[in-house]
Amino acid sequence: MAKRQNLPRPVPVKEVLDKVLRPGDWRSLEQRRQIREAWERAVPAAVLPHTRLAAVRRGELWVEVQASPWIQELQFYKPAILQELARTLGPGIIREVRFTISAWED
Repeated sequence: MAKRQNLPRPVPVKEVLDKVLRPGDWRSLEQRRQIREAWERAVPAAVLPHTRLAAVRRGELWVEVQASPWIQELQFYKPAILQELARTLGPGIIREVRFTISAWED
C-alpha cells in the first residue's frame, strides 16, 4: 500500500489576499463596506431590495433603482442618507447621491 502524501498546511485567507490585492485595494474594499452599512441604516428595509449601489465617482454615490417611483421615494431620504454617510465615512467624502434606473433580475 502506498504511503499517504503529506498535504500542505492551510493558508490563512488574509495571506492569500495579500498576494492578490494591491495595498490601495484594501482601503477601497473597506470604504465600500462602510458605504453599504451606512446605506442599509439610512434606507428603509422596504426600499432596499429595489436599490443597488453601483459606483462612487468624484464624491458621488451612484445608486441603481428598479423604477422611477423608487427614485422619488429615495429623494425624501437623501438628507438622511448623506448624513449617515458623513457620519460613517467623514464629512465631504460623499457629497451627493445620484439615482439611475436600471432593471436587473434577482
